[in-house]
Amino acid sequence: MAGPDVAAIAADLARAVELTMSPTALQNDRLKAYNACESFKETSPLCAEAGLFLAAGTQNSIISRHFGLQLMEHTVKYRWTQISQQEKIFIKENAMKLLAAGGIGEEPHMKDALSRVVVEMVKREWPQQWPGLLAELSDACACGEIQTELVLLVFLRLVEDVALLQTLESNQRRKDIYQALTTNMAVIFDFFLRLIELHVSQFRVSVEGGNQAKATSHGRVVQVVLLTLTGFVEWVSMTHIMAHNGRLLQILCLLLNDNAFQCPAAECLSQIVNRKGKLEERKSLLILFNDEAIQCLVAGTKNLSVDLDEQSYLFKKKLIQVLNGLSTQLCSLWGKDGIGRPANFVAFLEALIAFSGHPSLTFAHQANPIWNNMMKHEQISRDPIFLSYIPEWLQRTAPKIIKLNYQSNKANPAVPNLQDALAFVRKEFDSEEEYSIVFYQSRSEFLNNFRQATVIAPLVTFAYVEQWLVKCLQVPNVTFGLSLSDPVYLEWEALASFLDSILSRVLQTQERPSVTSGLTLLQLCLTYQPVDPLILSTLLTCISALFVFLSMSSGQMAPAINPVAMSGAALLPQVLEKIFSALVYSPPGQSKDSRSRAVKNVRRHAASLMVKIGNKYPLLLLPVFDQIRVTVENLSRHSGPEQLSMLERVTLQEALLLISNHFCDYERQSNFVGEIMRDANAQWVLIANTGAFKGATDFMAFVGLNKPPATMDECGPNRSNIVFCVNLLLGAVKRCNWPDDPERATRGGFVVAHTESGNPVCRNPAAPHVIPLLSHVLSLIRIFNELFSPEAQGVLNHNYNGCLSMLEVERANLLGLVGHTPELNENQSGQSPVERMQRFLTGLHESCYHLMGSIGSSLGRDLYTLPDLGPAIVTSVLEWLQYIPDYRIRPIIRVFLKPFIYSCPQPFYEVVLLPIMCHLAPIMATRLHAKWKQVNELKVKEAQEDNNADAQEVLEDILTRALTREYLDLLKVALVGGSLTPDSSSPDTMETEDLSMDSPTPSARTNLTNEVISDLGTLLLRSEKTCQSLVLTVLGALSWIDSNASLKATYLCGPIIRLLVADNSLNGEMAAHIMAAVLNGMTLHGQHETNQGSLLTLGAQMYELLRPTFQEVYAVMQQIPGINPVDLQKLDERISGQTSKGNKVEKVKKDLFKKMTAPLVGRSMGQLFKKEVKIQDLPRLDFPKKAEKKDVVPELQHIFGA
Repeated sequence: MAGPDVAAIAADLARAVELTMSPTALQNDRLKAYNACESFKETSPLCAEAGLFLAAGTQNSIISRHFGLQLMEHTVKYRWTQISQQEKIFIKENAMKLLAAGGIGEEPHMKDALSRVVVEMVKREWPQQWPGLLAELSDACACGEIQTELVLLVFLRLVEDVALLQTLESNQRRKDIYQALTTNMAVIFDFFLRLIELHVSQFRVSVEGGNQAKATSHGRVVQVVLLTLTGFVEWVSMTHIMAHNGRLLQILCLLLNDNAFQCPAAECLSQIVNRKGKLEERKSLLILFNDEAIQCLVAGTKNLSVDLDEQSYLFKKKLIQVLNGLSTQLCSLWGKDGIGRPANFVAFLEALIAFSGHPSLTFAHQANPIWNNMMKHEQISRDPIFLSYIPEWLQRTAPKIIKLNYQSNKANPAVPNLQDALAFVRKEFDSEEEYSIVFYQSRSEFLNNFRQATVIAPLVTFAYVEQWLVKCLQVPNVTFGLSLSDPVYLEWEALASFLDSILSRVLQTQERPSVTSGLTLLQLCLTYQPVDPLILSTLLTCISALFVFLSMSSGQMAPAINPVAMSGAALLPQVLEKIFSALVYSPPGQSKDSRSRAVKNVRRHAASLMVKIGNKYPLLLLPVFDQIRVTVENLSRHSGPEQLSMLERVTLQEALLLISNHFCDYERQSNFVGEIMRDANAQWVLIANTGAFKGATDFMAFVGLNKPPATMDECGPNRSNIVFCVNLLLGAVKRCNWPDDPERATRGGFVVAHTESGNPVCRNPAAPHVIPLLSHVLSLIRIFNELFSPEAQGVLNHNYNGCLSMLEVERANLLGLVGHTPELNENQSGQSPVERMQRFLTGLHESCYHLMGSIGSSLGRDLYTLPDLGPAIVTSVLEWLQYIPDYRIRPIIRVFLKPFIYSCPQPFYEVVLLPIMCHLAPIMATRLHAKWKQVNELKVKEAQEDNNADAQEVLEDILTRALTREYLDLLKVALVGGSLTPDSSSPDTMETEDLSMDSPTPSARTNLTNEVISDLGTLLLRSEKTCQSLVLTVLGALSWIDSNASLKATYLCGPIIRLLVADNSLNGEMAAHIMAAVLNGMTLHGQHETNQGSLLTLGAQMYELLRPTFQEVYAVMQQIPGINPVDLQKLDERISGQTSKGNKVEKVKKDLFKKMTAPLVGRSMGQLFKKEVKIQDLPRLDFPKKAEKKDVVPELQHIFGA
């Protein structure tokens, strides 16, 4: 640099800064200039003086002046405790001179930079050592509009750091400033209100006088005042907001109708009406329902034009937030302390109706929660005025569930203002994919609202859907080959969703729609004859929804007495006939092998509908069971174009099995299951006799994996037969059950014994037919594993390379590439042989594990009493694990073993589960430790080479995390018990959790006192073959780089170690390893709040538990960098006193442990390279008490001359 001359240094800095921002400069020159600027900022004692020289020099560029302000802020922020008092005064006085002069420039970032310099000084000096700050800021406002903006920005940035974001480094200083602001809040708010009134008036005068420049400056001040107020109103006392008879609210309401200020005014008002707190304080907000205020609010909604102007659009979005907040306050207060329907409630509802009917999907979606909250409110939902608006809301909102074609302007009569709606869709969403994601989310919420509306106004919602359905049924469908984007299909699809939603709640209502009306609609649906498969599929959904009326008619009284019931009974055969006709739907020109996707879907829909009504209304179908059975048998024998596919046959058999559950006669039901499975069982035996299940080589020959694909696929029937057998077996296991009622179960012959506690032990009617096939299923699963062995890979034909890999859709799910899926080809004939084989193997693999996962809970003791069941599973399901990839092990852990262990009765732990865990635990411990070692090496490699991992490496990382978490979930079930989450074995739910490294940990922290080792856990931890592997896995998971897995392991460690200590199973080395594992977990995951709290509790527990017996634990704690021996001694003294029982750790012990381990706690990525800021505390000040709250008497007169 140029020497001690500040001007010369500033000139050099200006040139350097200009160079760093020059697009024409060489990269090396820019880097040198940047490093020179940073070096000066960090080391030069002239930092503040040079910064002031640059900032004040109007001849300098904006970039240089801004850098000058940064230098001043840097000095205050990082060197304030090191510079002399004279330098502090120099910086303070000159910064305030810059502020008062207002010559810093018109640019917002320049004003913001100067305000931050002042704020950093305020955080260190006010109020104790800068008592005149408020007076100085007030004086500066008198100097002009720019100065006023700067003062307001000072207030805004200060409250952001102190109250909103609470980023002030010193907690004591934050409290001092907070208290000073609170004490002076009445003065500050008066100051803000005066500024608004003054500058709004001057703005209007300037506009009328044609002085645009002056009007702009006054308008900018008003906008900044409103922005600053927005930072205050969220946390200040309601007394200040409601001061002067609620004048602030009055002003904000009036500004809503001023185009220049409506956006910031709406934002400020939104913060006020969305406040939380005591109900008593929030009562005063109901003044917004007074005549003048509500008129201002409603005026903004009356002008809901289809104008696509950005400013208008943003204002409307903010106005919805205001209405949302106001409705929240209303729902909280209505019914409390005599508060009922407010004045002008009608106007409020009119405003909501306007938003619900707006062409913009976003506006309607944002208005939806308001209606939902009021519909759920006990008093509001019964209010006659509110109920009178439900029909109009329904009329406006229902068309929103019809999807628009993003790319096309094709007419759709069902959508009002179609062109306007499309214009908004294209404005709000950048692509079809983005629109689809938001649309389906919005539609889900709309449908939920329709369900809620049905609960409170069932006749209204039913009348609407009745009219809509009749309208669609009056238009015949004569066009074949509609696409998924055709307006006709989109309307039918929306109608079916709407009908299904409201009729799902019809039985919960007191005033139900007429059964006759419902049966009439059902009759109309049955007579409708669409030719397109897409329309037929939606028609089936409508029939499914209307089926509830058949249930209602049969439940009223005997058909001989009630004509409605008679008509319902007469319709049932017609409904079944319609479903079966759809099941064999086959348009001309299509055979079984050439069916389009839409045709396949409608046939599967019909079969699935039989399962649905068999599950929901089995007693309705029971009287006609024989007819259904005969029809299914006849359909299964069909050949030609109408021939049923394997999946359709299985689905129909499942429907029959569901109905048979209500025979309540074990022998009859078991015989029927045997008849259903006779063909499949014979096929199983036939396949087994061919030797297909002997080994991988024989199986590969049977399904065609050892030879190239051929046009005439000779092995296709073999694959189809295996799939049919497995799926039918799965259906029998999942669908067959004994009666829920113990008395019926006893009478029907299902109960065979009672447990020690007196509970009945029931037998499953499918057990005699399923168990003989179990050996074949286990052989098939063993072959799946063996397929990955080198020997089997050598037999695999090269044309089928990749057929054992993960499906693309599963891979996309894991990588998070889930979004809009483009329309698939109608015909799947383009699928390659490798893809077909891959789908066959994947589907069969999943079905086998779903079968094994369901069999434990379904068959119960009939399964677990089988001799050598545990060893049989070890030699099949757990064979060849060393070759199996992670994505194939996951179903074994999650889909099979977890529910299998959970369902096992206690007497069979040792003979069934112990052999399985003896085999699995060491393999998984070794595998997971090796996997995490690879992950760590990859992370180090990435850091060294500064490159990103490719998709395969990312996939391996994600799979490792998923497998780890799922195995820990399995250990939780095995060691401490617990419950299975709903659909825990469902493949659809396997990828729902976040699998990122620092995924959000569960918000509801499990209470560690709940975790006690179960009987099975005690058996496993006392077995030499399983104990070490299980303990090392759990301890290792504490410090694997996955915060979610670490948290799961934390909850297991405590109970495990307590049992080991009670059994005297530990030695000093083990105790030291346990303590070190906990401390390693703190190092890696301590930056996450949830992990830190759990690890601190665990660490304090472990030290308290292990310290009295093992001196080695003390030695481990001594290795913590910078540990204070006095603190460690204090903790020992606490422990040697009264030991806490169970998991309860006294607060003082935990605080001591936290203090000692603080140096170990890692920092989040965002904090790693953050420069530390130190702020010294100042002497305490005594503040006067708060003024008492005054009553609010709202007036809205004479403001701005309005």
